Amino acid sequence: MKANTPHPLFIMMAVVALGGALLTVKQRAPEFLPWIFVLAAIGMIYRVWAVQSEDAAARGEGQVDHEALRRMRLGDYGSWIKENVRGQDPTVDLIVHAIQRGLELARPGRSLGSFLLVGPTGTGKTFLAQMTAMALWPEKEPVVLRMNQFKDPQDLQGLLGVLGGADTGSLTGALLEDPCRVVLLDEIDKCHPDVLHGLFEALDGGRVRDRSSSKMVDFSGCVFFATCNAGAERLRALKAAAPAAFAAKARDTLIKDAGYEKAFLARFSEIVLMDALAPLHVAEIACLQIAKQWREQGIEVGYLSPELLAKAVALNSEFGEYGVRQLARCLRRLMDPLLEQARRQGTKVVSLGFDPAKGAAVLMLPSERA
Repeated sequence: MKANTPHPLFIMMAVVALGGALLTVKQRAPEFLPWIFVLAAIGMIYRVWAVQSEDAAARGEGQVDHEALRRMRLGDYGSWIKENVRGQDPTVDLIVHAIQRGLELARPGRSLGSFLLVGPTGTGKTFLAQMTAMALWPEKEPVVLRMNQFKDPQDLQGLLGVLGGADTGSLTGALLEDPCRVVLLDEIDKCHPDVLHGLFEALDGGRVRDRSSSKMVDFSGCVFFATCNAGAERLRALKAAAPAAFAAKARDTLIKDAGYEKAFLARFSEIVLMDALAPLHVAEIACLQIAKQWREQGIEVGYLSPELLAKAVALNSEFGEYGVRQLARCLRRLMDPLLEQARRQGTKVVSLGFDPAKGAAVLMLPSERA
């Protein structure tokens, strides 16, 4: 028996008392009886509605406000996303347009968008998902799942909950708390195939029951991003040979040459190649990262030497297979000694240059700039 369920003896006593009260009213003021029955009927209808609402909430139903989703405008943030995710403008345009279309057509049974981002490491795949999440719901953190941690068939329980367990799944539990989220399935090619099969219904935007709480989770307010490295070379060759046919042939190419299942790829609304960045875009990202690194210490970068950027790009190219992910390490190697020097001096605005003789970055005074 639930804790909030009245005891049967209490119910019996209440019925006897109510019957006695109605008998008294009938004898002394019978004209009030119709009003009593009307009020009782209204109370009963309200109670039935409240119980149904409580049951729906317990099952995780009715939480996605599709009307509110249809009013959202991600397209207004396309330029902002491009400013942060450099060198991937066509990809940003495609994804923003697809999600905006998903928002306008938001309804139960379909997600707002599901995107498979294929490419070498360090090309901005994870960062694009994070920036999209910030644009859509700036007050919410995206749900980030490292899929390389789900290499065993039993690991699906970690995502959807353990039957009869105390804890909800890492995926279903997060969506029970808030069903309108960006979900990032990072390195999805490294998880077990049975785990992928368990995600099919969620990727379709349907409803999945959390196994531990038995609550139903609605995925129709979600945007899914999945990242992977496998198949990038084949997609690069396809795009170079037949760019106009890329969208139509990308799935077949990945099935044939990367070993993906057709049923898995069918769950994604778009398959996108995010290839290695050109040196110009690496330099742009270097500018952003240097400015951010110094600003976090309360120092503004007033001038940044082009030669210093060229050095940063050259250092990054030494570790080309790691892409922009390696760039942060290269910049720390260049900047940390100067940052410590500026902090000791109490400097609030710096000019950063490059000394060819030393082969190192230097702090400069404004008068020293060429």
